[in-house]
Amino acid sequence: MPRIEQSGGCVVTSAEVVSVEFESGKAAGVRMSDGREFRSDLVLSDAGATNTFEHLLPPDLPALDSLRRQLRTLGPSTAHVSLYVGLSQSDAAVELKGSNLWVYPSFNHDANVERSARDMEAPFPVVFLSFPSAKDPDFERRHPGKSTIEAITMLPYEAFAGWEETRWKRRGDEYEALKRRLSVRLLAELERQVPSVADSIACTELSTPATTRHFMNYRNGEIYGISSAPDRFAIRELGARTPIRGLYLCGAGAHPGGGVTGAPGRNAARQALRDWKTGRFKKAA
Repeated sequence: MPRIEQSGGCVVTSAEVVSVEFESGKAAGVRMSDGREFRSDLVLSDAGATNTFEHLLPPDLPALDSLRRQLRTLGPSTAHVSLYVGLSQSDAAVELKGSNLWVYPSFNHDANVERSARDMEAPFPVVFLSFPSAKDPDFERRHPGKSTIEAITMLPYEAFAGWEETRWKRRGDEYEALKRRLSVRLLAELERQVPSVADSIACTELSTPATTRHFMNYRNGEIYGISSAPDRFAIRELGARTPIRGLYLCGAGAHPGGGVTGAPGRNAARQALRDWKTGRFKKAA
């Protein structure tokens, strides 16, 4: 935010974009739900490919016909829950180094996911542990004596679909009870992997696929927008550059996955798509 503002930009929060505005056949800004307009030479959308092309743009744009047809053949990526943990000690005090941890119940990942989809009480198919404050060299100066952790796992959206029309923070006792059970299980895995944090946990908050739907407007609470199935990588129009002049995608809408894991994953997926088309994929399997 400081870098954007120092460069002459402004950051607007708690604000909803309802449409991308056009002028002379190109993107020229955005319109907000309260009627305000922000004009610009370029529009970068981090709202996801489906939201951008299906909801923020007019339905009668011939340039998008092919892309929209292909997008509708793809399903959503997985849903997730995320436990946000605040500690009452610094990263150094509890010996957090910042390295991510990927915890699996076994190496049969397909079976792990299928078992968890059938039974939410089964072992989590994966628990991803991240240590944001330990990765931020300025965090200790800004927040002395504190640190943060995230614990993320995959769970099917269907388990939370019953609350999709309820309001955030007002979803009822059953929902809160489910959140508490999931929080306890994720905390147990965190303390098993990083025992040094056990006596320093000051606060926790869990987000669910219903939370993701509320804040990100992803219909199925998906973590990375559309699925990273092989067909996705065959859509040539789906990338940072869009068929609409002046409009660009960023984030998971342009490139599936995120961070370091997303980068090699994209390269591997594109190679797999090439092998699949030529028949080498089947032989290698």
